[in-house]
Amino acid sequence: MMAKKSYLLLITLCFYLCCCSKNNAEIINGTAEVQSLDAAFMQVSKTAVAGATYQAEVYLPYAGGNGAAFENGTSITSTGVLGLTATLQPGRLEKGYGSLLYKISGVPAQAGTASFVLSFGGKSSVVALEVSQKTNASLLYWGFFDDSGTPMSFYNGFGKKPSMAMMFNGWTADGSREFPSTFCQEASAAGYVPHVTWEPMMGLDELMSGKYDNDIKRYGEALAKFGKPVILRFAHEFNGDWYPWSMQNDQVVPVATYIKAFRYVHDKVRAAGGTNARWVWAPNNANGNKNPQTVESYYPGDDYVDLIGMDGYNFGTSQSWSSWQSFAQVFGPLYNKLTTTFPNKPIFIAEMGCSSTGGDKGAWINDMFAQLETQFPKIRSFVWFNINKETDWRFTNGQEAISAFKTGLSNPRVGMDPTLGGIIR
Repeated sequence: MMAKKSYLLLITLCFYLCCCSKNNAEIINGTAEVQSLDAAFMQVSKTAVAGATYQAEVYLPYAGGNGAAFENGTSITSTGVLGLTATLQPGRLEKGYGSLLYKISGVPAQAGTASFVLSFGGKSSVVALEVSQKTNASLLYWGFFDDSGTPMSFYNGFGKKPSMAMMFNGWTADGSREFPSTFCQEASAAGYVPHVTWEPMMGLDELMSGKYDNDIKRYGEALAKFGKPVILRFAHEFNGDWYPWSMQNDQVVPVATYIKAFRYVHDKVRAAGGTNARWVWAPNNANGNKNPQTVESYYPGDDYVDLIGMDGYNFGTSQSWSSWQSFAQVFGPLYNKLTTTFPNKPIFIAEMGCSSTGGDKGAWINDMFAQLETQFPKIRSFVWFNINKETDWRFTNGQEAISAFKTGLSNPRVGMDPTLGGIIR
């Protein structure tokens, strides 16, 4: 008798599980119920762009979950902007607060708002996903470095607002090793993508000794907490001979050590949640005299590099060893090498400047903008090193240089976009 009752109970349960579904999700271990869904606090993993293939995850918060498990739901099509579907992923409700995971995919037909009516556990909510206009990949964007105390807003006054603000984050064995959250927040609030140059001044072997792993973990956690994309330029100008990651104890740091360190830090930052970093590999335009290793031999691999940067300066006659060089002389050879060797990676000038000594700075800037349009079409942006350091690099020192810079920025090809035309998302 007990066996028969158990058998009937099993039949009834199987019928319920197979036939009774609710809100596009098959309920198991009881009926999944929530008290509310709150689309106002949803999180989306990626920005949607009109006409571009889109795959992302949406986390829809709920309250009053009853702990029941559920399977995946049927696909819900978008309204407003067409071409997208949202599909509930299987899981188990928390008892109380939690989030449902939906995967959204497709090709949004145009810019605007894609809406989804999502129902679960007896409640419904309208999720609105903003779809941005496709940006112009041929545009040029600009940024600045200035640690003199000049307000960031100063750089909005030259006709085209910057798209990037850069800073140097010097890590030392006995000093600060924190992620520069304040700088990133200020840059983002101003409408720029933050560009952090991360300098491991203790040296690469020391960095990989394990003593700094907790610091790297905190760095990744702080990146994740910031939440928005950050351009992270780690151990730049490695082919020189003036930084401890290229020369240490008067010995050239081997290429293999550099690659190992780049990957080591990259992986630990990502493991700590810092997936919003966009990693930059940035050689100098010329090797240091003591460094015979080729630029391309330093490359950590496509899986570790999001963007390629170039650093270069026209020192003019400011140094005993220097002479006036055109923009093409400074960047042409490295540009040709990088675009040939790594044709599928976005490239930008991560750091540049022109001396005020030895030539006509205004004419140099005019030529720079002309060269960027005609001879360097793959360069997506440039960062001007706008301080007086080894020489006066500032484009803001002298009316001719200022006028030339404003004229260059007035070209319709120069845009304003912290995503740099969609490559930083």
